[in-house]
Amino acid sequence: MKLSAPPIRSRTTVSPFGNAPTTSPGYTNPNKQKVIAATGARSSSRHTQTIYHLRCAHCGHDYGCNGLDIKSRLCPQCQSGAPGEPLRERAPSLFE
Repeated sequence: MKLSAPPIRSRTTVSPFGNAPTTSPGYTNPNKQKVIAATGARSSSRHTQTIYHLRCAHCGHDYGCNGLDIKSRLCPQCQSGAPGEPLRERAPSLFE
């Protein structure tokens, strides 16, 4: 029997942060919308998601987006995309 090393996980499947690669800072979708950072604030459109700070590479517009919509997101200012979610801080927590 020949032993072999276990397969190495590709960085395209899971980011080193444990999140999907589309939510990692620096990810740019095909429409040139770049993830700047996770805000930690709750999404108002999807109750199980958090808001991420996105920036359009075409016009520089900053807006919020939930994690599920990042991969197909269009800029609300120059690409006629849906309005972004407001960029806001995470709500205070008892343990912070």
